[in-house]
Amino acid sequence: MGYDYVMVHVGYNIPVAVGLTTVLWPFMTRLDWMRIFTMITKALTATIPWDSYLVRRRIWTYPREAVTGYTLCCIPLEEVFFFVIQTYNTGMLYTILTRRLVFPAFVRPAGIKLFSVGILVPARAGAIGVKYLLQGGRYTYMGLILAWACPILLVQWAIAGHFILALPRREMVLSVMLPTTFLWTVDTFSMRWEVWRNMDVEETVSFLLTNVLIKLDPGFMARLGKAVRCLAISSQSMYMGSRMFRGPLRLDLIFLYSFCRVADDLIDNAPDRATAVTAIDDCKTQLAHRFSPGWETQGELQPSELSEARTALPASRLRIAPLQGLLDGLRTDTTFDRESGVFPIDSEDDLNRYAYHVAGTVAASVLDLVFHHFPHHASTTNATTRREVVVAGGQMGQGLQRVNIARDIERDARIGRVYLPTVWLQHEGITAVDVLDNPDSAPVKRLRGRLLVKAQKLHDEAVGALAFLPPEVQGPRRTTIASYMEIGAALLRGDRAPPGEKLQLPLLRRAVIAFRAMTARA
Repeated sequence: MGYDYVMVHVGYNIPVAVGLTTVLWPFMTRLDWMRIFTMITKALTATIPWDSYLVRRRIWTYPREAVTGYTLCCIPLEEVFFFVIQTYNTGMLYTILTRRLVFPAFVRPAGIKLFSVGILVPARAGAIGVKYLLQGGRYTYMGLILAWACPILLVQWAIAGHFILALPRREMVLSVMLPTTFLWTVDTFSMRWEVWRNMDVEETVSFLLTNVLIKLDPGFMARLGKAVRCLAISSQSMYMGSRMFRGPLRLDLIFLYSFCRVADDLIDNAPDRATAVTAIDDCKTQLAHRFSPGWETQGELQPSELSEARTALPASRLRIAPLQGLLDGLRTDTTFDRESGVFPIDSEDDLNRYAYHVAGTVAASVLDLVFHHFPHHASTTNATTRREVVVAGGQMGQGLQRVNIARDIERDARIGRVYLPTVWLQHEGITAVDVLDNPDSAPVKRLRGRLLVKAQKLHDEAVGALAFLPPEVQGPRRTTIASYMEIGAALLRGDRAPPGEKLQLPLLRRAVIAFRAMTARA
């Protein structure tokens, strides 16, 4: 009786499991835990009969001085626990590496050549395994590994090969090779049990294969892929927040954010005012078309990025009014005119109105989706609570828009816009034209600070309403809000983006923000 194998778990496998769990726990959903539990169950079901056969035939043995002596189907309990801990660690690592991915976007046909190779390789390897088994001798163990694992791999590939080929290579390779390399290292330095001398290659193949072991509308898939790319490129904070959501609500939010982003970009990137006004009118027309009864049969508008974003909108779960309000806010962007001296944000009330239209309305649409997906929660069913949540959402949106304005003063100046109220500018003794000419002047810096102080005040007044939302929503919403507010804090510290770019937070900082937001208590 010994504890060598137990100490391998204590020294290597369990610390890894604890570390992965600590990092990922705030981001895990019930579905994630169910997936890992299912994988562990399948691993035990598939592995125990196979390993029991190896032990009974003495192809694989465990020195008595290395194990405690307690067994299940002749397999030491330490080995049974290894099946569990290996599956758990690999599953958790895969969850971490693929958290950013929106999996339905990768459900699409793959090249027949690569798919065929994926069929032929495990089929050929399985045939070799059967050959080794029939020959017996020193290749028996390798034959058993291949004959056991390859049929399972073949079935997996036949069912999900197209999906696997579409997934990003980096995440897939790392999720297999990191745990495999770890197990190779542990086996090399800690576990010196011999099956046959100089035949350690079987162990490496076994670890590799066991880690590997671990139809929708194509138009929908294409639109989802474009929406994800649009969001990832154009709106870091919204994209990070959407990663924390799971399931249908996440998809709806991605499509909503994508429409808002596409509409905003059409205005910001228009070469002249006339083009921008035409873009707004087009957005209004397409939005009305999407929300009209029987819109699918009314004839498709000319294909464009906007029409695709409009088509993807989950209109049955949204109200049109907030989105129309968004477009009204974006129309304000078309009225700036340096030559005629028109700067529409004259007072703080104008700023409040604009911030609500371009951000508070988006918050209202997000809440529409939350109410739809959580129909029995108090925030949906209780009229008073629902009203408080909606008001707080609009207020939070106004605060976050102030952060946006403070961040983009220089970028907006390059396209002739000044969102700082004229009365504020007069108080500092400057004009909107002065901001356009020198957006980094001392008076402008003071006004940026004033914007951020007000943003913090609005945030502090509204953030308590998060406690009224469903628990599944609180953490992701807090992540989005905290990301914006951290950008505001960085601006107050004097951080600036390279010329022509938006200020963005470093990846590690974003990860820390998400962890804190997901673990925070209401």
